[in-house]
Amino acid sequence: MGGFTSIVPMAASVLQTGQRVAADQANTQSRINQGEAARQADLAEIEAREREDAAKREEDLRRRQATIRARQGASGLMAGGSGSASAVLAGYEKAARQDADLSANATARKRTRINQQAAWREKSLLRSTEDDTVARLNAWFSKRDGWG
Repeated sequence: MGGFTSIVPMAASVLQTGQRVAADQANTQSRINQGEAARQADLAEIEAREREDAAKREEDLRRRQATIRARQGASGLMAGGSGSASAVLAGYEKAARQDADLSANATARKRTRINQQAAWREKSLLRSTEDDTVARLNAWFSKRDGWG
């Protein structure tokens, strides 16, 4: 019976350590899920802002083109009959495409940065949990073997 009574405290200690490890892992998973939700929200915000900016650029281009066409009509010039007016319209279109490309590149960089930061945070949380688990197990074995 003496052997059994010496196992009971050790079993209780093992159970407590296991519970702490499980709680730490659940906490880490919860933090990872929160980080993922924040990442998704950031990406959705960027996407919405990009759509809004694209709509503004399109509207601005339409207004500029309408203004040039109105000036052409007021001057009595036929559409396509004036090379400089066509060049101005083409220039506006080219500038709008360049703005769209620059904006798309900036958005891609923001997405990449957000994804990289989220991946780093997740790895960091997982490493931290692993380190904590190893430390708890080492402490338990040290206590069991009388080292600590």
